[in-house]
Amino acid sequence: MRPEDKPRSTLGPLPKRSGWLTGGTFASIALVLAGIASPAVAAGQAIQAKAAETAAVSPPGGGGGDECEESGPDAAKTNGHERCRGPEGPPGPRGPKGNTGPTGPAGHTGATGPTGATGATGATGATGATGATGATGGTGGTGATGATGATGATGATGATGATGATGATGPCIDIDSYAPSNSESYSAAVRNGIASAGRAAPRGTGVAWQNLSTITGYPSGGDAGTACSISIEAQGTTAYVKVLTTTGRVYQLAIDITGGTFVPNTTTGWVLQAGPVRSHGRSVPFSSELSHGFAPNRTG
Repeated sequence: MRPEDKPRSTLGPLPKRSGWLTGGTFASIALVLAGIASPAVAAGQAIQAKAAETAAVSPPGGGGGDECEESGPDAAKTNGHERCRGPEGPPGPRGPKGNTGPTGPAGHTGATGPTGATGATGATGATGATGATGATGGTGGTGATGATGATGATGATGATGATGATGATGPCIDIDSYAPSNSESYSAAVRNGIASAGRAAPRGTGVAWQNLSTITGYPSGGDAGTACSISIEAQGTTAYVKVLTTTGRVYQLAIDITGGTFVPNTTTGWVLQAGPVRSHGRSVPFSSELSHGFAPNRTG
């Protein structure tokens, strides 16, 4: 039951009520002053107000006073008696910050977080020192042939080589012409041992060639040799064709040229004019040229 409903004291209700009101007044004043004074003063006043309130509700000794019916975890015990606790006052001001406590034990290592994004590429570092030369690699395949280079300078002339062996005698080819006037000319030629001659009128026109190698006495091998060189001359009514053979002999054929004709003398035929070319009384083989003091036999 409430304190007001209990039997009143012989002293009347005023003493108790005045004590209760006095405690309430002090508490109110303490709350007002808590907002004006400094935090330390407000804290002290709040504590005094709380003590006064407790004293007003529960006088010392507990004799003849009212007692609260309520009991429970919020009830305060004084000298073995339960007393009612007034309403909880407002929180006091925050006290000064205490000293930092000791460092607690290290916690367990957490799980590895996901890999972060790749950072930007850093600046290129300085060039490192040159490394040691590596081992020689295997020989590579042969490359394609390069372009032909420019022609080099001509080298010095080499020494003259030894004289080669004498080659075989080549074919005898020769020609001769004679023009006694502007109205006519005579020509003779030999090729591969065959002698031919003819007349051209006027001079410089085509020659009417005749084969003279089929006439009697023509040299055709053996000691006579083979015709290798030829000449022709003409004067008056007769022309003469001469051949020099490979054995050094000279043969001559007379031709009638009367009235612009050209008729070989087949009756007499080719006539030997001289024996082999001689030098110092000895026979000398023909060497494709007139030499060793031989004098051509010309007339007219």
